[in-house]
Amino acid sequence: MKHIIYSFITTKHPGPFISLFRILLTPLKWLYVTIIYIRNLCYDLGISKQTQLPCTVISIGNIVVGGTGKTPATATIANLLHKKGYKVVILLRGYGRSSSEKISIVSDGEKCLCSRIESGDEAYLLAHQLNGIPIIVGKNRFDTGKIAYDHFNCDIILLDDGYQHRKLTRDIDILTIDATQPFGTGTLLPIGTLREPISSLKRASIILLTRTDSPHKPIEDLKNEIKRYIPNSSILDSIHHPTSLYELGNHNWKNDESQTIPLKELEDKRILAVCGIGNPDAFKSTIQSLNPESIQLIPFPDHHIYSDSDIEKIVQKSKQVNAQWVVTTQKDEDKLATLSQHIPVFVLSIELIFTDGKEVLLNELQAIIH
Repeated sequence: MKHIIYSFITTKHPGPFISLFRILLTPLKWLYVTIIYIRNLCYDLGISKQTQLPCTVISIGNIVVGGTGKTPATATIANLLHKKGYKVVILLRGYGRSSSEKISIVSDGEKCLCSRIESGDEAYLLAHQLNGIPIIVGKNRFDTGKIAYDHFNCDIILLDDGYQHRKLTRDIDILTIDATQPFGTGTLLPIGTLREPISSLKRASIILLTRTDSPHKPIEDLKNEIKRYIPNSSILDSIHHPTSLYELGNHNWKNDESQTIPLKELEDKRILAVCGIGNPDAFKSTIQSLNPESIQLIPFPDHHIYSDSDIEKIVQKSKQVNAQWVVTTQKDEDKLATLSQHIPVFVLSIELIFTDGKEVLLNELQAIIH
C-alpha cells in the first residue's frame, strides 16, 4: 500500500484515476498543513517546551520524503568530527525496526550488537560502516540521548533525520537538499512529498546540497532560490561518490579491503541495478557515471523487504536483459542475501564527499561545540 501511495504522489504523468486520487486527498493535505503550522508556531513561540541534553546536539535532516542523502551526510560528518578528536554518538529513530526494546545500542563503536531487524536499515548500515562511533536507536530522542551521554560520555550527538524532531533542543540544524529533486514534487503530504512547507528552510543553520554533480537546474539558480528563505546561512556542495565494489557475502565492511573489485570492471558491462531506497534514480545515475554499456533499474520502495516473488522477478529480469552484473546498495545488501544464492550480486558502496564548504562546515560546528 505504501508503495502504491508513493507512486501516486510522485508520478510525473498522472492519469484520470491518479488525478482523482489527489483531489480526494486535498482536504487531508490542508489538515496536515494546519497541524504542521500550529506545531511549528508553538515551538517558535516557546509554548511547546523543548528538552536539552548536556552535550552538543547537531541535527541532520530534510523536508522531503525520500532519499536526500542525510544518512551518508551523517556518516561523513560523524567521521570528520571523530577525526578531530571529538567523542560522537549517532541517534536514529530506527525506522522499520522490530524490537521489544524501546532503546537499543546498535553499535558500541567497535562491534554491531543488533540485527538489521532489531536496529532498522540506516542504523544497521552506519553500525557496519563506522569505527569508533556508537549508534543508538529509539523513538524518544531525549531518552536515547541520555543513554548516549551516560554510556559513552560523548561530546556530540548527531541526530539522523532530526529536522522535524523539535522537542529536543539542538545547537545547529543541517538541512540536506538533493540537487536532483530539491523540493520533491513541490506539494505537501499526502498528495506530494514535502514534509513541511519550503518556508521551513528558515530554521536551518546550514544547507547541504547533495548530488550537485547532476542537478535538475543550475546550482547557482538553486542557491539563489534557497537564499530567498535563509539569506545568511552557509550553503555547501557535495556529491555521492562510488568508493568500492564487492560481491555480496564476500566482504568485511570495516576491515577487509582485499575482496573489493575495481570500479572500472563495470565499464562497458550490461548492468541490472536493484535497490529499495528513497531515490533509486540517483543510484542508477551513480552507476551510469561508471560508464556501463547499459543499465536497467528495478526499483522497490524505500526500506523494502524482499519476498520470494521479488527475488524471482529479479532473477528473471536478469536473464531477460542478459545482465552481466547485478548491482545493489549497501542498504539492501543484507536483505538480498537469498538472491545471491541464485545469481552473483555485487554491492556498490557510496560515500558523500564535500566538493565545496568542508572547512566552513567544520568551523561552524567547532564554534558551537560545548
